[in-house]
Amino acid sequence: MRARHTLIRIAVASTLLTALACRTLPDQPPIQTGPIAVTGEDWRATDHVILITDASGTMWMEKTFPEAKALTQSFVSAMPAADAPAAHPGNYTTGLIGFGGDERQTVALGSFDRNQLGATASELRVLGEINGMGGTTPYANVLQEARLQLQGRSGRAALVIFSDGVPDHADVALWSGQQLVKSHPDICIHAVQTGDDPEGYAFLEKLTSLTTCGSLRPASSISTGAEVQQLARAVMVTPGIAPVAAAGPCAGVIRMRGIEFDFDRATIRDGSKPVLDVAVEQLQGCPDIRISIAGHTDALGTDSYNMGLSNRRAKATRSYLIQQGVADGRLVAQGYGEGQPIAPNDTDAGRAQNRRVELSPAP
Repeated sequence: MRARHTLIRIAVASTLLTALACRTLPDQPPIQTGPIAVTGEDWRATDHVILITDASGTMWMEKTFPEAKALTQSFVSAMPAADAPAAHPGNYTTGLIGFGGDERQTVALGSFDRNQLGATASELRVLGEINGMGGTTPYANVLQEARLQLQGRSGRAALVIFSDGVPDHADVALWSGQQLVKSHPDICIHAVQTGDDPEGYAFLEKLTSLTTCGSLRPASSISTGAEVQQLARAVMVTPGIAPVAAAGPCAGVIRMRGIEFDFDRATIRDGSKPVLDVAVEQLQGCPDIRISIAGHTDALGTDSYNMGLSNRRAKATRSYLIQQGVADGRLVAQGYGEGQPIAPNDTDAGRAQNRRVELSPAP
């Protein structure tokens, strides 16, 4: 009887070893790259980044997990230094969620530590277990986990997802994504699709479209260090001058290109408030001077629409300054639409310069 039990134990152990071996896929080397340089021509606009790597059964079956793991490692290498010029200077926060079934490999959201993040990315493996092939793809749960990590944090956030895009329940996952965006409106969802599953692409397209600043690209478009850095820039960097208001609002013009609004709205993003806070300090130094607040747009859209939008944004800026203690009688808000460009409107960089708010002494 004892011999029979021994044989059973050996058979079970052999089965488990076979299952674990089945879940192992050969590693793909990460793309060699380095941190993106953030210079006077641009600045870091993202304050929180959560990397999400799909390590589920479909990634095992289609053998795309090694690519997702390698791209996660490469992205970590390309992230900017903690002290890069930024809307909120100083360290930004990062986290990582590798998922499959109920199993996770994570780095909790905290101050950016390239070594810690890279070490966890290098240890990612197929997770969960259904017949030794990796677990389910619970996108809804993972998006909720990201939402909880961001709870109570201000500033711009980004999710960067490496996945084939095949969830357990697409409708439930999208609902979870909507709750995430509702709780943290200043968020961008970016995705890189491994493989070419059309339903997976359709899901990721809907998910990234929940945010106006999201993006989706195939993994096949990222094969060089420069292309990894392009992705990192799209996620973390905004072109233009770092958001610091120039001195002298009582004598000249402050051109604030760091002021950003929600798409098609006059709601000031959290990441832009440091610019206005600097302006508040300067305006308090000249309490007897009336100030004109001029809103400007780029040339996208009709003249009448842009005029209305620039007016709403100038008034939103005025409201913010009043909330911070500037006397309302000092402030006059006026929108000028697209009629006073300071750069060509035929490039992204030029349009970014034209979307601005200016403060100057009122006549």
